Amino acid sequence: MNSALDDQFERQFFTYVLDRAVPANAVQDPNALQILSDADFEWWWIGGSRTAAGAAPFVKVLMKEQATGRDFIGTSPQAQAGGAVFNGINIDNWFGTAAGNALMPLAVPYIMPATRVYSLFFTDSSGGNINTVQVCFSGFKLWPRPSLH
Repeated sequence: MNSALDDQFERQFFTYVLDRAVPANAVQDPNALQILSDADFEWWWIGGSRTAAGAAPFVKVLMKEQATGRDFIGTSPQAQAGGAVFNGINIDNWFGTAAGNALMPLAVPYIMPATRVYSLFFTDSSGGNINTVQVCFSGFKLWPRPSLH
């Protein structure tokens, strides 16, 4: 195959999973997800679940790429007026729920380089319940296609 759309990669569907029992009332509880060293990862979908019952999700999340310091979730300085601390987005707004919306597609796939570390920070406001969270990053491992000479 040698077309204008051929990017010289073979793709293998793959999902990275981060499981965490977020402690009750935790504030920006740090968790690391490291991309394996065997291949870059092309992130296409985000999904997940949480155990908090009821309409309120009780968990917020922030995400940061360690090597670049790039934030994936943020707010404006005006929203933090008066010294308010931004602890992230309600987790259901970020990925929906597996039962309700299945996987949330990214508008543009994001390349996560091999060995890169991503930090997810969870804030719990359940008032006493441990909240078990699972975040799923689905997409494709990118394997360089051997060149044909």
